[in-house]
Amino acid sequence: MPKSTISQLHRLLIISITSSLLACSSPEQSNEFVGYVEAELLYIAAPQSGWITDSPVQAGEKIAAGQVLFQLEQLQQEAQVKEAQARLAQAKAQERNSLTGARQEELDELTAQQRAAQVAVDLAKSEQARWNKIVAQGLAPEATATKVNADYASSVAKLHSINASIEVARLGARQELINSADAAQHAAQAVVEQANWQLAQRQTKSTVSGQIEEVFYRSGEFVAAGKPVVAILPKHALVVRFFVAEAQLSQFSVGQTIQITADGIDGPIAATLFHINRTAEFTPPVIYDQQTRQKLLFMLEARLKNNDDDSSQLRPGLPVTVQL
Repeated sequence: MPKSTISQLHRLLIISITSSLLACSSPEQSNEFVGYVEAELLYIAAPQSGWITDSPVQAGEKIAAGQVLFQLEQLQQEAQVKEAQARLAQAKAQERNSLTGARQEELDELTAQQRAAQVAVDLAKSEQARWNKIVAQGLAPEATATKVNADYASSVAKLHSINASIEVARLGARQELINSADAAQHAAQAVVEQANWQLAQRQTKSTVSGQIEEVFYRSGEFVAAGKPVVAILPKHALVVRFFVAEAQLSQFSVGQTIQITADGIDGPIAATLFHINRTAEFTPPVIYDQQTRQKLLFMLEARLKNNDDDSSQLRPGLPVTVQL
């Protein structure tokens, strides 16, 4: 039978018992109240759909925070992580390429051209000086001087062009291309982080310490996203619920300490009242006369003090008696 159905049956039973007690005694004189222990379970669901490949926990097992509860198949997510990492490496390489400029081999070739151009300039300058002297002596036509001067100017221009090419080759790409490469790297990094997050979602770990109360899906079964796979009873998650008549409700206040007794436990256990229901659990006939008002029951909830020894003595569904 589902635990929620059992809890409802407990509530109805306790209300019936309390109503019977009210019918037999004066509520103003009673200092004991009937209740039961309720567990505030955590239902751990699968964040994604998939086949369960590992379910290492069993019902009744004690667990610690961070312990693996179940794992879904993750072949697709692992492949996505590898693809994202490869794209990130590609983006980083492109960014480095945009910052480093030309390859060393290209620079070596331009340097060789620079040396050859410098030799050509030196030769053209020497020829210019020699022929200009000959032309000045009238031993050669003026056209010869014009030609050697033009050759020298051409050699110098070629050397300047090669020098400029070397400077450009040593520079990186244009700033716009560098910015684009940097943005591409950041985008690839974000994709890697997203892929890693998707992979992490395939394994679910407990965020609390406690005890496994129930396992709904096991290894080899397919679970849909949002479906609970295990139920956990965390430490200090036991709540005592009891019912008080309208006439005695004023005796209680949130934060008040109460004492709990039950069959089979060692002495009274202290608990702190944390909730007083505003709505009556039992509604009498429409006319509220003096007798029917005594049948109004309000549910109160108290949490056990942080004491592992006390918690270990109580079990969900155990009937208890509450005393002020």
